[in-house]
Amino acid sequence: MKKTLLRVFSVIAVLLALHFDTSAQTSVLSGIVKTEKEELLPGVSIQIKGTNNGTVTDYKGAYKINLEKDKNVIVVSYIGFLSQEIEVGNRTKLDIVLQEDTKVLNEVVVTALGIKREEKSLGFAATTINANAVIDAKANNWVNTLSGKVAGLNIQGVGGGPMGSARITLRGESSLNLENNQALIVVDGVPISSKITGTGFTSHLSADSPIDYGSTVSDLNPDDIETVTVLKGPGATALYGSRAAGGALVITTKTGVRKDRGIGVTYNTNFNIEQINRWPDYQFEYGEGRTDTYYSYLNSEDGINTGTNVASGRAFGPKFNGQNYFQYNPDALDGKPSVRTPWVAYPNYISDYFQTGKTFSNSISLDGGTEKGSARFSLTHMKNEWIVPNTGFERINAALSVNQQLSDKLRITGKANYTNKRSDNLPAAGYNNQSLMYFIIIGPSPNVNPAWYKPYWEPGLEGVKQRNPFNSGPDNPYLDMYEMLNKMNKNGLIGNISVNYKFSDHLELMIRSGLDMSYEFRSQQRPFSMTKYPRGMYREQNVFSYESNTDFLFSYKNDFTNKISLNATAGANAMKQTYDFAGIYADQLAQPGVYQISNSLDQAVADPLKTQKAINSAYATTQVAYDEKVFLDLTGRNDWSSTLPFVNNSFFYPSVSSSFLLHELFQVPASISFAKIRASWAQVGNDTRPYQTSRYYDRIYGNNFTNPSTLFNANLKPEITASYEVGLDLRLWKNRLGLDIAAYDNKSRNQILAVPLDPTSG
Repeated sequence: MKKTLLRVFSVIAVLLALHFDTSAQTSVLSGIVKTEKEELLPGVSIQIKGTNNGTVTDYKGAYKINLEKDKNVIVVSYIGFLSQEIEVGNRTKLDIVLQEDTKVLNEVVVTALGIKREEKSLGFAATTINANAVIDAKANNWVNTLSGKVAGLNIQGVGGGPMGSARITLRGESSLNLENNQALIVVDGVPISSKITGTGFTSHLSADSPIDYGSTVSDLNPDDIETVTVLKGPGATALYGSRAAGGALVITTKTGVRKDRGIGVTYNTNFNIEQINRWPDYQFEYGEGRTDTYYSYLNSEDGINTGTNVASGRAFGPKFNGQNYFQYNPDALDGKPSVRTPWVAYPNYISDYFQTGKTFSNSISLDGGTEKGSARFSLTHMKNEWIVPNTGFERINAALSVNQQLSDKLRITGKANYTNKRSDNLPAAGYNNQSLMYFIIIGPSPNVNPAWYKPYWEPGLEGVKQRNPFNSGPDNPYLDMYEMLNKMNKNGLIGNISVNYKFSDHLELMIRSGLDMSYEFRSQQRPFSMTKYPRGMYREQNVFSYESNTDFLFSYKNDFTNKISLNATAGANAMKQTYDFAGIYADQLAQPGVYQISNSLDQAVADPLKTQKAINSAYATTQVAYDEKVFLDLTGRNDWSSTLPFVNNSFFYPSVSSSFLLHELFQVPASISFAKIRASWAQVGNDTRPYQTSRYYDRIYGNNFTNPSTLFNANLKPEITASYEVGLDLRLWKNRLGLDIAAYDNKSRNQILAVPLDPTSG
């Protein structure tokens, strides 16, 4: 008994000792959190550094938190304020004063020509999207991830397939020439091509089938993107001239970051799954045919053929009631049935033609720097297998960014982005044979198992005659996917080099040269016995695109008084474009299965198109600021375009904009963190595509030239758009809620339209 009591008292003593020891090791810290203006802050995060323990302040700004003896550093953070790390020591009461983070309100935005400006000073609408918005939900074309993130930004899919090409417009259409409405894409200050060169254009029951080969902007690696700034309206983009009449997307790629020790290594891996978003409500009540009295594959004792004639592919046959009919026999060479089989619907008679899409992406980047310079290199590999079997693409991106301060006055910066994109097959689109989607519309029936189409050649006639056991209208779907191939291999390079020289604290010169260059090889092949190509087909295209931009830009800034400051820039740009499309077509093959131009049964047909264009420009911009509360901007740019007649090839774009910081000028409620009203007027213009001012032969057919199909105009004038805009930028409760309202009016004149030439004119 004594031993038992001794044990009980021992346990109680140990527990009491542990309790008192724990109490000695912990303490309670309390206090309030407020601003420099003595405003109490609710919802402030207070966390013990190095742990997951934390709390938030209540509606009175008060907090209470348990601290451990060896962990007495707290981290205090709140939106719109600078974070603090505080060592508590032996204190049990601590009132905290947070300072506003002026960087939030003075955020720097990259605007036209790569000029960096404080967001509060802008007199036009601009929205900046950070890298997370681009990479958090990855897509084959990163541009599609911007959809719904910026008011007025419209991302419209223009192709079908894994490339996901998109047409980018801002604030609707302002020109009847749709090419002029696309937003300008600028990468690290250098404009790049937004041209989408497809193959095929007449997709309705013709020999042509459109194929989406992607675009330059879709080739960019989203892991290399730092920010995307969307400049809306002519007021924001007047300095870019005619090419940015529809707005601009200014993309800034990542650079190296200074490291205290060694080199930073980042590795990302990503795996995406794609599935059909939703299926139509397919019926599983009636089978194939146009009569509901019976069904017969080929002629049988039940009646004449209803399975391969004109009735096939039409689900107006007998209702599925458990009856038996003479149906297709996959074990017989001719498919002829010998016995009746159950009349049933296959639940996957549509979905089995598709698969789950998969995209694998792996990226590694190395970066580092010193006080004098930095560098970053990244390499990314992406492989896509699309939802249509035997389609997809593979892409490799390599990016290099270096900058070096050569002296106190001289800095040099260079960036290069290389892309290799290839595919063994991209799907064709359109209401037309040669595409799976056309077959899906008119081919399947609930009583037909998709696997019955998989032997797609007639036995003994492989490569010569397709096997199509049911509806003879559309081609065999597996022949579409595995023999009608659309291949491509593209190499692209976007790069720039810039030199900045600082003459004084007030004057600086920037010289920059950039290029966007790509070379692409494409081919399309069709086997014998295709509906549109009974003797097969083989085509090749070589597409070369080149654009160079060279700028020089003087920048001057000075504070004339304590309240008046001036920022001015002036410079010039020379742009040159070359586009060379060389196609050659063999639309009948001498021998089956040999996909070479030399195998053409007839003389191969050439399809060349080469254009050149140049624009020289001069521009200037001036901003006057009063007390960092009122801002006035004036810009002007003059373009000289090679595509317009000499007497009309010069056109001027002026703009004026202003912004007023209401929260600085007037006493506003404490709930308003930021309030700005802005207004702008701008005029921008558009030229036209090359060779529209005189009569040019535009094609070669055989040994002859062909006349253009549109009228020329020797007196073309630039298209002019004038825009007025007013807006309000309001942010509440320490930037927790933001509201940006804009009202604008655009008017365009001198619209340039292509007028068809009357065929009877010769």
